[in-house]
Amino acid sequence: MSDAEERVGSPMFDESGNVEPGVLDKDFFEVLVENGSDAIVSIDEQSRILFANRSVERVFGYEPEELVGEPLTKIMPERFRDAHHAAIDAYLETGERTLDWQNVELPARHKDGHEVQLSITFEEHHYDGRRVFSGIMRDITERVERERELQRQNEQLERFASNVSHDLRDPLQTAKADVAILESQPDDGDELLAELDDTLDRMDELIEDVLTLAKQGESIGDTARVPLERVVKDAWRTAGTDAATLDVEGDLLAVKADRERFETLLQNLFRNAVEHGGDDVTVRVGLLDDGFYVEDDGPGIPADALDDLFAYGFTTSDTGTGFGLSIVEQIADAHGWSVEASTGERGARFEFHDVTMS
Repeated sequence: MSDAEERVGSPMFDESGNVEPGVLDKDFFEVLVENGSDAIVSIDEQSRILFANRSVERVFGYEPEELVGEPLTKIMPERFRDAHHAAIDAYLETGERTLDWQNVELPARHKDGHEVQLSITFEEHHYDGRRVFSGIMRDITERVERERELQRQNEQLERFASNVSHDLRDPLQTAKADVAILESQPDDGDELLAELDDTLDRMDELIEDVLTLAKQGESIGDTARVPLERVVKDAWRTAGTDAATLDVEGDLLAVKADRERFETLLQNLFRNAVEHGGDDVTVRVGLLDDGFYVEDDGPGIPADALDDLFAYGFTTSDTGTGFGLSIVEQIADAHGWSVEASTGERGARFEFHDVTMS
């Protein structure tokens, strides 16, 4: 027997299985309003709250009875209060709306003081000779935050693309100029070929960093127990110099990480140390209570560079690509680690916290 067939004969349903008009009493609808997912707040012409359903506690942190009788401005950021009163007064006088009443996105004030992003639909009713205004409010904070993060990422991507095009265009123009000179002055070939080779190496380095940055993403592969000292030394063999010194402080533990990406993180830190501290720089790696640090004895980090240090394309060097530390932060974030940069006792210091060690 179908659901519709079961309904027939029930006092709530007609012969077609539909609800009989007027059968459900008002208590049923009051329960729907009280327990709906959206917060509902009704006010009078003086913006005094007449009604608040149970969902206001979830959205605003207040019990309904804490709001009834209070001014609506209790759940409104202070900067909007004057505009609200002006809009209400104007509407009561002229009947003209100063904003759309459907799905208006506005912030509200939570009981603990933080702001909640809402999508609000307004309605007007007449009850017992009075005008009553209701707001049906949906918490869209998570959606707004996602949109803001997407906007931030898009802005970063635009800056990144601009920096890449600029950094690649300069050596490309240099290479073209060297080729033109070689064609017109073949006797100067050896010196110009050496310069051309350096230029092409620079372009290759830029392209490699761009590809590394692009493929990192926000995810990581399988993680496993990685001996920290071993991966440090493997990364040093790739990124260190013959004149530079690696100082491993104490007995290093193991780190739960994606080994390949972790080694890439260390390589970029070591290259950064050599680039800014010179070929004979000393780099020290040691443990923290909740992670590890990498520190060099170079000139340190300028105070005015700390805020932009991990931004795409940012560098304080004439030869750096500006992508190495962006890669470091991206890999750390993918592992759930936090990274802090500072000028330590010796030079630049990078601390990694919230790291699972064993």
